[in-house]
Amino acid sequence: MNRFLLSRIKPEYYPSIADYKKEMQDNHEEMHGCCRLEDYDDMEKWHLNALLFEKEETLPPGYSQAYEYLFLEDDEVIGMIDIRPKALQHVYLKVYGGHIGYSIRPSRRNKGIGTRMLKEALLLCKSEFQLDKVLITCEEDNEASRKVIMNNGGVYEDKVFYPPDQKMIERYWISL
Repeated sequence: MNRFLLSRIKPEYYPSIADYKKEMQDNHEEMHGCCRLEDYDDMEKWHLNALLFEKEETLPPGYSQAYEYLFLEDDEVIGMIDIRPKALQHVYLKVYGGHIGYSIRPSRRNKGIGTRMLKEALLLCKSEFQLDKVLITCEEDNEASRKVIMNNGGVYEDKVFYPPDQKMIERYWISL
């Protein structure tokens, strides 16, 4: 039976994280919710970088506090999710990015994994970060992400134009 788990980053998952990154790059996918994984070849260095985002005093300038999680199936990384509890205090996140960013391994899509992963993350948002509601966004043309958000109770608020990508971003709220 398959075991699913939302987990913090651990060294034993470095090979699977590297494999996740490779699959995303091989499929020309953006790595949303991955704490700039695309910039690192060394998984330990990436992990140490991700830890910098957890404390206000070690945040890189211009960034918001964030916590990186892996979504595992039988110890294989099949998704990544970034929780940003102070998103509404950040000039970019309160409009375009929201409290949560996520991505799913391309070979594992369309199997309900995104819905399950977001559900787990929402429980964590409530219990660990004491949030009552979260803002989640997706690009207007990302039907799969919209479906994941809606499956978890997302209520559409509006859409905004994102100039760097020349795309519309849909904004949803989920009450916890």
